Parts: sequence; C-alpha cells; structure tokens
Amino acid sequence: MNEQVKLLLSYDIKTGRENAYRRFIQEEFLPQAQTLGLNPTDAWHTAYGKYPDRLIGFVADDLDTAKTARSSEEWHAMIKKLESYTANLTERVVPLRGGFQW
Repeated sequence: MNEQVKLLLSYDIKTGRENAYRRFIQEEFLPQAQTLGLNPTDAWHTAYGKYPDRLIGFVADDLDTAKTARSSEEWHAMIKKLESYTANLTERVVPLRGGFQW
C-alpha cells in the first residue's frame, strides 16, 4: 500500500510584493497544484522569530505522485513565478503525519 506524503514549501515574501503574491497563490498556484495531484492542506504565517514567513503544505496520494508533479514543466514554471515574489524558497517531501509538520 502506498503512503501519502506531504510536500512542504517555506519561504519569505519579498517586501512590496505581498498583494501580487496573494493573487498569484490564490488564482494560479493553488489551483494548478491541485491539477498536479497536490492538495493544499495548510498554510502557516510566522508572526515572530527568525523563521520563514510562510510554510504551506500539500498532500499527495503517494511519493510517485509528488515526484511526478515536482518534475513537471507546470511545477517548474509555477516555482519560477513564485520565486519572483519570494526569497529563501525551500521544498521538501516528508511522510504524512497528523498535525503541524516542519
């Protein structure tokens, strides 16, 4: 049986790009991620401390789905566009477990 995995993206939003970032995430990034088999599950904002501004999580049905999505041209184009709004972007795939995952 294949186990679900979670894709975690963390990053800082560039100053002055907040509104454009929000529009991009809501109108393009999240819908496109879903078409690739990555279902958004959570989004966290850091209000205090030296941590990334945002952490967003997506669940994939299995590791192969996550790998296929992340190797697609669509994903690479979305990440490139996301980088125009953000800095310090990291991606990682972890086994899915309940609650907050870092």
